Amino acid sequence: MASVQARTTSDGTTTYRVRWREDGKDRSLTFVDGASAENFRTNLERYGPAEAFKILDIIDDGAPKLTLTEWCTHHIDTLTGVEEGTRNRYRAYVRNDLADIGGRPLVAVTDTTVAGWVNGMEAAGASGKTIANKHGFLSGALQHAVRAGKITKNPCEHTRMPRKDGAEMVMLTRDEFDLLHGAMTPRWQPFTRWLVGTGMRFGELTALTVGDVDAAHGTVRVRQAWKETGDGTRVLGTTKTRKGQRTINVPASLLELVDLDRPVDALVFPTQSGGPISHQLFHNKAWRPALAKVTAADAKPRLTKKPSPHDLRHTCASWMIAAGVPLPVIQQHLGHESITTTVDRYGHVDRSSMVQAAAAIGAALS
Repeated sequence: MASVQARTTSDGTTTYRVRWREDGKDRSLTFVDGASAENFRTNLERYGPAEAFKILDIIDDGAPKLTLTEWCTHHIDTLTGVEEGTRNRYRAYVRNDLADIGGRPLVAVTDTTVAGWVNGMEAAGASGKTIANKHGFLSGALQHAVRAGKITKNPCEHTRMPRKDGAEMVMLTRDEFDLLHGAMTPRWQPFTRWLVGTGMRFGELTALTVGDVDAAHGTVRVRQAWKETGDGTRVLGTTKTRKGQRTINVPASLLELVDLDRPVDALVFPTQSGGPISHQLFHNKAWRPALAKVTAADAKPRLTKKPSPHDLRHTCASWMIAAGVPLPVIQQHLGHESITTTVDRYGHVDRSSMVQAAAAIGAALS
């Protein structure tokens, strides 16, 4: 631990000595102002002596320095092709998550800085996915700085990230889904059946209009989704990815559940007032009550899993895999930007392909 000691000299001026231990020896450095001493002490404790002196050398050369916060703010303001909700989320990262290192000169941000920041988030209990999202933003901002000639390399480039364990995906069997679905009121059963039967994201299904449904051909055009703005409101925007805009086939049994004899701009699944269904409304009125019924200790039969509404999308994928649908087709159906996403998420479920692969090797060896 480092400390700052104020000392008054014989001429009445005050200096500030930073003291610390390094390699078993007492070290010290004197500053003429308390703020500089405190910054050096903080950097000593956070990054170690080598990094602290590097930052000090950069600051002491006298030239004005662009800070990490200033650059990240510029980066957010100049992004193109992103929703306003995404900008607001990035601004929150800068305001809250980068506060400790945001005052550093951009050129003084190193891989050690980034590693300390990541480790700090992990120690504070942030999930691997959350850390990866925030690190991804910072990496993008710093790569922009490389392209702009502000720094020579991206210090995020080789960061080893924590595992994205988080909540495990829940994939329901048909019997398990029927149990949960049956515990819901008739008001919510068609919507829930569409979630699992189409694999659409919640924001996509709640934005679906009558005009998006072609009953004659059994298809649905997924073209828009509700987006969070970051201030508690939602706006209608594009799908999550470019490939999220897709046409999917749906079974006739699902089409029979909805009233399509309405204006083309009417929502397929509106609230009683005609507006879009929110996550909170569905969770409070349908999902949580039904889940409580089927997971209760005295429930017979009883559901031992605790899925989220998004797990119905995973369930849809698992049912398609079980039926032998190839992963590239599932990728297109779910609207994944890359087949890598589909393989990473559901490849372990596709045992039939693994069996075929083993059989092929066995045939070659026989």
